[in-house]
Amino acid sequence: MCFTTKMTVMKSLLFTWCSVLSLLLMHKAYTAELPIAEEYQVKAVFLYNFSSFVTWPTTAFVNSKAPFTICIIGQDPFQTELDLTVEDEKIAGRPVVVERIDNVNEIDRCQILFVSQSYKNQLARIFSYLEQQPHSILTVSDIDGFVRQGGVIEFFKRGTKVRFMIDYEAAKKIGLWVSGNLLSIAEVVDYSK
Repeated sequence: MCFTTKMTVMKSLLFTWCSVLSLLLMHKAYTAELPIAEEYQVKAVFLYNFSSFVTWPTTAFVNSKAPFTICIIGQDPFQTELDLTVEDEKIAGRPVVVERIDNVNEIDRCQILFVSQSYKNQLARIFSYLEQQPHSILTVSDIDGFVRQGGVIEFFKRGTKVRFMIDYEAAKKIGLWVSGNLLSIAEVVDYSK
């Protein structure tokens, strides 16, 4: 047998062995029980992904080059999770930025506003301020009763799973279009009456 033929056979055997090993490792990864994701990791991914299923009017941005801004008002429960989730991402061609704010007067630059638990006593003030804004801001929180009080999306837990409810009419009222795909996996409520 010639040297090149032996090398070809060796390469072929090595490739086959590596392929089998890869398949075995993948099978083990898929059948192994994965650790439960932290609650705010899941919420960070949802928060970012809401932007793929909600359409904002062009008036929601200062100009065509303005970033897509996700704001957190109050104590930040995400820590770095939200920053890592949106790192180097774009929404409708706009870079995504995360801003932490502590003043209701800073809300007007947000497209998505997450209201943290530390601001649950400020909801009336936040919603009053939002009513006076000329553009649409998607409000999201995990404060119990958030949607009932005027928010658009509220996270809640059912067992160990993070779920969310949407007040579709509240979203429509402020000029946001919510995709049927998002509505199909949400609990849809109507507190706008």
